[in-house]
Amino acid sequence: MWMLTEIVALNTSAMTFYTPWFPKGEDNAVFTLEKVLDTINGGATFTVLTKNREAEGSEGTSAGSFSALTAPFYEAKCTDLEDLVRFKVTFTASAAGQGVIFRFLQPTWYDTAV
Repeated sequence: MWMLTEIVALNTSAMTFYTPWFPKGEDNAVFTLEKVLDTINGGATFTVLTKNREAEGSEGTSAGSFSALTAPFYEAKCTDLEDLVRFKVTFTASAAGQGVIFRFLQPTWYDTAV
């Protein structure tokens, strides 16, 4: 889905990054993330955001956070998603040059009948 994205800190300020919005496939999903390299010692958090199309300029609401599966994989199980979905990455590095390389895998979409 998003292959090998690298985010590197230029300083020790808190940093927040967003992926582009994309349409949901179903009302519910399991999102999987692979951390390829993390030089901030696990300090990055990944959140799933969702919003309706008519909510212009909105950051969206949190639909879930990623939790560890088996390293280096993490997953977020989200229900009742709105029209659009995106991911939020936040971290505070302890030194400039620290960062994270990650990729979001293709989501598994399912309806409420599952």
